Amino acid sequence: MQEHAEESEPAGDSPTPTAGTGLGAAVLQITDAVEGHAETEAERIALAALALPHTHGAMAIASMTDRLLTRVEGLAAGIEYIPVGLRSTRGSRALARWKTLKVKGPAADPLGTWSYMRDLAHVACDMVHTLRERRAAEQPTAFVGRPGMPPIAPGAP
Repeated sequence: MQEHAEESEPAGDSPTPTAGTGLGAAVLQITDAVEGHAETEAERIALAALALPHTHGAMAIASMTDRLLTRVEGLAAGIEYIPVGLRSTRGSRALARWKTLKVKGPAADPLGTWSYMRDLAHVACDMVHTLRERRAAEQPTAFVGRPGMPPIAPGAP
């Protein structure tokens, strides 16, 4: 049995008309919402990890470490997307610290896994802060309203 593809052309001489839609703004809003949710979740997990005492069970620490590794990996991708010249010092340091933690792993001492988890949590918090700062800096400035006076335009002296 032979398979073949048939090409079909639309009826008439002109291609089918398509309607253009302005989805750019909607997509940006959705993206901001998704990124904001991911950052909030990463921050929540990081703060929960920082609250875990070193006496907590090894399984709980391992589970929290796994969750942090997943979140920090995603946050690191966001930091790397920011051009180097526009990255804050905090973001650059967090990215460098993440790369070191990824290579070294937890220390072999009794508090090694707990300390590693805490280091990951601190890196996650720094990355979340950096990404939020960057997003706030990219937001277009709006007119500033003043009661009884005309609004001030963005960039006005």
